[in-house]
Amino acid sequence: MSPSSLFQVAVWVKKTEGFAALRDELIGLAALEPDESTEYEGMVEFHWGFDKLKDAESVAEAMTVLLTRPELVLLRLSNFDDLEASITYKDERHVKQ
Repeated sequence: MSPSSLFQVAVWVKKTEGFAALRDELIGLAALEPDESTEYEGMVEFHWGFDKLKDAESVAEAMTVLLTRPELVLLRLSNFDDLEASITYKDERHVKQ
């Protein structure tokens, strides 16, 4: 993600045996490779950065077809210009307390 990107789409996916196919589906829906991805404790986190809100919204909306998939843990559009305008489409992260 470019440091100057005001908008970010973040997706967290459980790394299951169907991970490769789901990753390919995500990239197909986004129509571009993620700017970065990180693997941690059986989860892979993808980030796409955008300079225009409409571009971020288009990618996030395209990915909503995957919301019912149990491997999809998080889908969020972050608006760093106005954090209260950020949209969380799905968040099933389990936060340690």
